[in-house]
Amino acid sequence: MKTTQTIAIIGAGVSGLVTAKTMREHGFSVVVFEREAELGGVWASTRRYPNVTTQNTRDTYTFTDFPMPKHYPEWPTGKQVQEYLTNYARQFGILHAIRFSTSVEHTEAIDGGAGGWVVHTRRHGEVSETAVDFLVVCNGVFSEPNMPQIPGRDLFTGTVLHSTEYRQQHLDAARHQKVAVVGFAKSAHDILSQVSNVSEKPVCIYREAKWKMPRIFWGLNFKHLLLHRFGESLFPDRFLFGIHKFLHGPLGKPVTGLLVKGLGKLVAAQLKLKKSGLLPDKPFDSIANCSIGLTSDNFYERAASGDIQLEKGEIARYISDGVVLTSGRRIVADQVVFATGFRQSVPFFSEAISNRIRNQKGWFQLYRNVVPADIPNLTFVGYNPSLFTPFTSELAAHYSAQYFKGQLNLPNAQAMKLEIALHHGWLVQRAPKSNASGTCVIPFSFHHADELMRDMGLKTRRTNNPVTEFMAPFNPAIYKGLTNELQALYPVKFIAKQASVLVAI
Repeated sequence: MKTTQTIAIIGAGVSGLVTAKTMREHGFSVVVFEREAELGGVWASTRRYPNVTTQNTRDTYTFTDFPMPKHYPEWPTGKQVQEYLTNYARQFGILHAIRFSTSVEHTEAIDGGAGGWVVHTRRHGEVSETAVDFLVVCNGVFSEPNMPQIPGRDLFTGTVLHSTEYRQQHLDAARHQKVAVVGFAKSAHDILSQVSNVSEKPVCIYREAKWKMPRIFWGLNFKHLLLHRFGESLFPDRFLFGIHKFLHGPLGKPVTGLLVKGLGKLVAAQLKLKKSGLLPDKPFDSIANCSIGLTSDNFYERAASGDIQLEKGEIARYISDGVVLTSGRRIVADQVVFATGFRQSVPFFSEAISNRIRNQKGWFQLYRNVVPADIPNLTFVGYNPSLFTPFTSELAAHYSAQYFKGQLNLPNAQAMKLEIALHHGWLVQRAPKSNASGTCVIPFSFHHADELMRDMGLKTRRTNNPVTEFMAPFNPAIYKGLTNELQALYPVKFIAKQASVLVAI
């Protein structure tokens, strides 16, 4: 007879790996399903474009108990991140549990999830099924590329790609080609910067100029500017406590407003936004949306010098040698690269389950971005992408473990649904066009982490120095040992009835 319970976790990227490791610490056994032949999720070689780097610094994009190697650069490359994740999986005994090249075809909820789940998988054409007690979805919010459907694709004689498909051979081909990149996210700027090294005047087609933060802001590393509690407190969260309440109250708000506007002016000056014509129409505080983007090497300099051609608008249709914008302007191109983000989907759920997880707008109905209100034995990890996602995914994994063990004091389903609705209403007001299907956490990463910590009964303040706590850049290591802290809160040893943990993509 088994003495542990079974958890199925879908995805072997950052979130899936930390969930597998965390679940094992909490007394579960694990098996991981990964549709790719390698781990890493968005950092896998099958997903990353040439020379992609993190937006986080090396010391902030890590798990609590496994720092990145000190010889890594300040902003590690995608290859280095995958290497780091592989070493993490090896260090904590996860590799042997991963079933690569295995896709989750669909999941079957037994008694609505109360009786567990059956996970149906396919590997090299062979199908199988596994009965589990719990299910954790870790397929990530960057798993399904968003490719706009534009008329005339059959007329275009060139190459059309999503940024996740862009490889070295495409960059090499760009030496003799004209390249157009659609989008204004970091991936768009990264690809344009690299193409501009080898090709004359690549084209950036964008709908709206958005604020970006320089990695080095007038000599100051970005992490010292905004990647701490004080930096986060410059923007008003839904709930304001302590110093945050003062900063956005009658006395503090004028000073906070001037400080934020001042930052905007300095960013505009450093990036020469007026010269390039890329000064956003919205005020600088609009940077506090669901993704604070950092600048890419040389993009703004080359946009200002004219080495990158800027075309504001949208593609109306393809033509044989390029595209036509809605303005009627014709853009000649041999390559069209869409850096247009991702769609979030859960295709392995039945329609009935999907309709309970997502509303009519497609927003995920998750309490604290982790727990569905009325589907038992199911959680989501990684649906809370933050300014330090490895850590917030680690927290969500602990949150899931406590939930499965019955050691998480949650409100009833009706109260959870009300809180989800209120939170989504606030998201719409704050960032109406940038909400990440209701999973938006950025820029309030510390606030979100504190909510999860408080729900689990853990201390949110991790040092004895309030100045360090408030002003120092985020340090994952101060959260090391959360499993021991949780076990100390619940000294009676948890004994699962039947067990094993699964991870899949």
